Amino acid sequence: MTAQASPDIYELPALRNLAGDTIRPGGLALTDQALALCALQPGATVLDVGCGAGATVAHLAARPNLAAFGLDLSLSLLQQGRQREAAPPVLQAAGERLPIGEGTLDAVLAECSLSAMADDDRALDEFRRVLKAGGHLAVTDVYTREPKECSLPAGTCVSGARSQAQILEQMGVHGFQVIHWQDQSAALKELAVQLIFTYGSLPEFWRQAGAAGDMRTAAAQARLGYFLLVARKGNG
Repeated sequence: MTAQASPDIYELPALRNLAGDTIRPGGLALTDQALALCALQPGATVLDVGCGAGATVAHLAARPNLAAFGLDLSLSLLQQGRQREAAPPVLQAAGERLPIGEGTLDAVLAECSLSAMADDDRALDEFRRVLKAGGHLAVTDVYTREPKECSLPAGTCVSGARSQAQILEQMGVHGFQVIHWQDQSAALKELAVQLIFTYGSLPEFWRQAGAAGDMRTAAAQARLGYFLLVARKGNG
């Protein structure tokens, strides 16, 4: 989940205790739903971009008909994953510079990581490059449900939140055909409730996470939601 943003917020123990090693709304259940929509064939190869401690990679690697691996920028989270009894195959790399050959993957997962990247347009080009013809991209992430412009400072996935229309347009520009969009804001709301119980309020969570006041205000104004998107690599 930390493909490009500063990993500090994702390394908060309290956040990991709440969201688990996946550190994102929806957890592995949403991952399974996304992959089911990809209709992968036996032997498919899947990359998890922003894999954190590798919980999703380990989950997928346990399936006999999938080959899964992950990458993340956070060395701390990767080291935690490598300490597992059955360490998942993970490496340190950025989503904008994938150390993978062209047309080699059946699916790419970007779960609460694409919006955190410094250059999500370049990342999408990379995803398309490494996917086979007809390969799938599955994204779960935050989006803004407020159409007016708002400035979200850099630092976490919140900073890269866009509207549904902007996201769909961006996918098309980078050669992806969106075949499924689903609002999953209930999963984000559930995590927010857990954060409130733990920290007393969302502003207090943001404060402890090191977010500036303008970021907290902007996040509230954006009316953040959460979505699941599956797209297919187009021709050309």
